[in-house]
Amino acid sequence: MRIKNAKVFQPDGTFKETDIVTEGEYIKSDAAADGEIVDAFDFIALPGLVDIRVKQAADTVYDDAGNYRVDEVSRYEAGNGVLGYMPAVSLPVAHAKKVTKTILDWNGDEAARKDDNATILGISLEHPLAHIEDAKPSEESWKDLAYDDVDTFRDLQKDAQGLIKVIDVDATHEGIETYVRETSKDAVVAIVDNDATFAQAEKAIKAGATLVSAPWAERIQLDDKKPGVIDAAFKNDGVFVELVASEDNGSKKDIVANFALLQDRVVLVSEDGNLFDAMKRAIEMGVPAPVAINAASLTPALATKQEGKVGSLEDGRLANIILVDSSYHIKHVINRGKMIL
Repeated sequence: MRIKNAKVFQPDGTFKETDIVTEGEYIKSDAAADGEIVDAFDFIALPGLVDIRVKQAADTVYDDAGNYRVDEVSRYEAGNGVLGYMPAVSLPVAHAKKVTKTILDWNGDEAARKDDNATILGISLEHPLAHIEDAKPSEESWKDLAYDDVDTFRDLQKDAQGLIKVIDVDATHEGIETYVRETSKDAVVAIVDNDATFAQAEKAIKAGATLVSAPWAERIQLDDKKPGVIDAAFKNDGVFVELVASEDNGSKKDIVANFALLQDRVVLVSEDGNLFDAMKRAIEMGVPAPVAINAASLTPALATKQEGKVGSLEDGRLANIILVDSSYHIKHVINRGKMIL
């Protein structure tokens, strides 16, 4: 496939009128010129978006029997321009293993995966803060919630065949740096959004955590007198900030200010699974388009070490392409080299 006349988004945040050539599932600029020609005049070509924490999509991610709706979620994501994603899986361990097996079985079944299914890039293992507060587990059952038990994580990762790419930690937990040091060898470690102090967060970061999170509707303010997690992230290069988009937009000024403060550290995630809508809302609020686009594509790929596969329209990446008009309405979606919309 050759896509002609589009303004193609570049990793440096510029737009360049150039052709995109694909071969099979990948972008390959020196591929033969034969095959389908797509005239994208007046369109902008964006890389397929990357959501590293899909919690809700298509109303629900589970059926009545508690099975993860992989096919339905993957179609919903692809249809909304999110062409690479990571399902968010919560503990306890038995539940995490069940969901992981469902995803692995689907991922390994080529007949089950259709052209209009987004690519599952991995699994995000969420920290069960809500579960802990609600369940008030006994000392005997605490281990099942896998706070700081490296063996439990390794067991999960073995069952997942290495598919767990992100794991949450609570920096307030005593001795968490040992857990971070070990788990960061096999996954990206994210510090959950809570009341961790600067010292607690920095311990986790120094041990290997490279992600922190914050809600996009609350103004982020660095605080010299009472520094916290975000302050620790800013002090350390290579730490990204998940900005969690909610349906409650809050103040436009606060959201724009957060993007301005965080810049190329922003990893945009969406509570409802529609990352494209969150990106578009950010642009409409006044966030510069290149900043919002990268926050939903390249930066999440970089933060989870997937940039060689997704996140940009460079050679060798999956041919995941969204064609939009000047108002960022989706006109066409190309998923792994196939036009699906």
